[in-house]
Amino acid sequence: MTRFIVSTPRAPGRSSAGFTLVELLVSLTIFAMVAGVLTTVLITANRTHRQTTHRAEIQGASRQALSLLTAELAQAGADPMIPPAGITGIVTADSTSLRVRADLNANGTIQTTEPSEDITYTYDAGAQTLSRNPGSGAAVVLQNVTDLRFTYFDAADQPLSTLPLSATHRALVRSIGITLTSSDRDSHPFTHDTRITLRNLAN
Repeated sequence: MTRFIVSTPRAPGRSSAGFTLVELLVSLTIFAMVAGVLTTVLITANRTHRQTTHRAEIQGASRQALSLLTAELAQAGADPMIPPAGITGIVTADSTSLRVRADLNANGTIQTTEPSEDITYTYDAGAQTLSRNPGSGAAVVLQNVTDLRFTYFDAADQPLSTLPLSATHRALVRSIGITLTSSDRDSHPFTHDTRITLRNLAN
């Protein structure tokens, strides 16, 4: 008995593996699109993480600098000698610079070795820095400062706006306001506002 074998012709363009050239190109196109989307998502996530981390670092540095500044300004005029030695609490006062003194060790004299009893804080708008000078030379305590302003208030909470303050007006200061703005190229500006009461100058 004679058998006849009928062969089915292969579809044009289909490979022996079962994929046509068109199917392969479509698959590669879809893969490239998915890879592009994933790459964009990863780059965006990395950039956001970097910005958030940098912003947190700058905010933390700003808070530390303000904490130091607040603590030292709050002690201005400390004069525990009996009778008082006559310590001048505020030596100079301007919108971007402030010098204070305090007799912390109650020996009747002002020392400039740390912990210094004669401190000057200065904002440099060009360099965007806040510096601290304990009498032995200035050192930067905060960078990326885009603005800093000192404001001064008397016992009635009225601003003393003629700056720099004269000796007469410096003697009237009972509190100091500080507005500090920090920023850099990767983050938006943020501002800290605080008011420091000068307890030693309350009388």
